[in-house]
Amino acid sequence: MKIKILISLAFFSLAACTDNSSIPLKLKVTGGLIEGSEEGDLKKYLGVPYAAPPINELRWAPTQQLEGWTDVLLAKTNSKICYQPKQMAEFYDRGPDLDDMSEDCLTLNVWTRADKSNEKLPVMVWFHGGALVWGSGSEYSGAELTKQGVILVTVNYRLGPFGFFSHPELSEETGTSGNQGFKDQIKSLEWVKQNIHKFGGDPNNVTIFGESAGSWSVNVLQASPLSRGLFHKVIGQSGARLIPLTHLNQNAPYSDSAEQLGLNLSKVMTKSSSSDLKTLRKLSPIQIIQNIENDPFYTTQFDSLTIIDGEVIPEDISLIYKKGHQADVPVLIGSTADEATSFDPKMLNPGLSSISYKELTVSSISNILPKADKAIFDLYPVKNEEMAKRSWVDFTTDAMFTAQMQKWGNLMSTVQSPAYLYLWDWYPSVNGSSEYRAFHAAEVPYVFGQFDMFQIDISKRDLDFSQKMIKIWTNFAKTGNPSTQMVSWPEFNSSTNEYLSLGESIKVNKNLRIQKTKLINEAYDKARVEFNN
Repeated sequence: MKIKILISLAFFSLAACTDNSSIPLKLKVTGGLIEGSEEGDLKKYLGVPYAAPPINELRWAPTQQLEGWTDVLLAKTNSKICYQPKQMAEFYDRGPDLDDMSEDCLTLNVWTRADKSNEKLPVMVWFHGGALVWGSGSEYSGAELTKQGVILVTVNYRLGPFGFFSHPELSEETGTSGNQGFKDQIKSLEWVKQNIHKFGGDPNNVTIFGESAGSWSVNVLQASPLSRGLFHKVIGQSGARLIPLTHLNQNAPYSDSAEQLGLNLSKVMTKSSSSDLKTLRKLSPIQIIQNIENDPFYTTQFDSLTIIDGEVIPEDISLIYKKGHQADVPVLIGSTADEATSFDPKMLNPGLSSISYKELTVSSISNILPKADKAIFDLYPVKNEEMAKRSWVDFTTDAMFTAQMQKWGNLMSTVQSPAYLYLWDWYPSVNGSSEYRAFHAAEVPYVFGQFDMFQIDISKRDLDFSQKMIKIWTNFAKTGNPSTQMVSWPEFNSSTNEYLSLGESIKVNKNLRIQKTKLINEAYDKARVEFNN
């Protein structure tokens, strides 16, 4: 009897110790044992698989459950990134080689400074940008964010032709197709829910955040019924999918069906008239990438990547929000003041040198917003080339970003949780110049405290500003309110239209480009009605 009692006491002590134990470098997660590394009090677990490799017959399949491994997986270096074509915008290019890529890329990275496994620190899950075509979670470090008492998780997900591909035969296999990359993201959040407590994180306090396509992603995840309960706050930086979307298997005035677009892309991938799934799955990933790179049209069709598939996205995203069917969680959303300066088409494409900015601006407005009121041309004047260049930047910035972030904020009126809106207008010095002003993704190095991204010439002012941004972002992750001792941030609503300007001065402003964004969103709504009828 004494022996039994002693064994029971020993087991109880072990269990208690485990619950309050220091986080080991070697620990068991879904799939098996992993071994991370440490730098001081920072522990890193890199390249951890969260799903089955989408290879062979699983290419383009919905994300599958991880089967696991038998040996200890060394999680000390980044995994290979998901296949992607070369970036056209050299401004953002960090130059991955094909040798650094793999279809076996569904991994995540965990950064933690938790001392004990029961600390229940807030968790921030980052989905990278890159138009759903480029990028990886490996580019981002948790070294600075984690100093504020949060855990950072960064995620790789399938991209471009591997992650957002619809096809009739694929739809026959599983009932739907497309949005594979979003399904990867959902699977990664399931992994976080199941495992993050082992790293000292709180599975009931998870913030998803992302920039550009990462912001598209969190906007979609907030709308999707498949991700419900997997996160508790959202930060969207420069991106929302609140434009009319392509449908899986029906044509509309706005676009061919997603399946038809997929069949067209199939012929580009095979470089033939063949588009059957068996042939496509036999192609090497390098063949697919190289064939697409030789047809630039298909590397720039970002609007057709996010589709209404009836599963991840059951209907137009703006309608989901309008009905109040999105996840009822706080959101912190915004954009930069001059998003489009870094992807000026004349700068990126010498072949456009003979085209005037007046032509570019008029063409952009007419193509992006064919339903726009003619008054919109008065708001983006093109009287001379200098004025037209500024108008191109302003219109592209507002149509793609400012208006959509405002719409997201306005649509949060259909649920109880608050929205907080910002405009980021700090001008980084890149290669000794601030000519790009507050360009697209300019805030990202400041949020991560990671200034090697765009060769920013950092000063003490930049470092101090970065610490303010990190404090705001992590405060929101902790509490659902971004306010700090230095910043009192009002909730956004359509009656006050208050937002926070994050720049040389941090202050509350009202009515962000309200006349312009009103006309833009009205034009999108007109197109949406036509599209969905």
